[in-house]
Amino acid sequence: MADLAMTPDIREMRERVSSFMDEHIYPNEGALSEHNGESEALMKELQSKAKAIGIWALHLPAEAGGQGIGFMPYVYVNEILGRSPYAPRAFGSQAPDSGNAEILWQFGTDEQKERWLRPLVNGDIRSCFSMTEPEVSGADPTGLQTRAVRDGDEWVIDGHKWFTSAAIGASFAIVMCVTDPDGNPHRRMSQIIVPTNTPGFEIVRPVPVMGETAGA
Repeated sequence: MADLAMTPDIREMRERVSSFMDEHIYPNEGALSEHNGESEALMKELQSKAKAIGIWALHLPAEAGGQGIGFMPYVYVNEILGRSPYAPRAFGSQAPDSGNAEILWQFGTDEQKERWLRPLVNGDIRSCFSMTEPEVSGADPTGLQTRAVRDGDEWVIDGHKWFTSAAIGASFAIVMCVTDPDGNPHRRMSQIIVPTNTPGFEIVRPVPVMGETAGA
């Protein structure tokens, strides 16, 4: 059973995060909401400050470039980060980058970690996770229709995705697709890293969600 106690270490981390939010995040929310060159430069500045005081990428182990604070401490920290839509990115823990980083850390090859994980964790690039499809339920991956077929040393992917959050501006996508159509419904899919500059990778349009159009 998980230890749910808020230890002194967790309290200290929460205080550091709260102080950073009070000093740097809340006062800058208006500027960050502009989504322009100035707001992007400001975000980079905030990220540098978070790195400098050791509150960057709290969810990842130190070997992956994070702080490795553990699951429950991260739960208590997220209670604070969730108070601003700009905090997760400023702390290097925004979705889908955080989940993609965990996938790459646990399952990526050394080459994939060097090419994609390091710059992702450092905040130099962004990523997206591409699973949901408009033709089938996005909550049930057993119904995915996107296929990937081996062609020599490459995989050729054919499919239609949507609600791929953060696709606009991402350097790569982790694409869920069927590679073994005759296999067990829960084991026939694979996750393939697809650079967004790959020929055939097309973002048709952004799909607005609650007034935001940052995804696709």
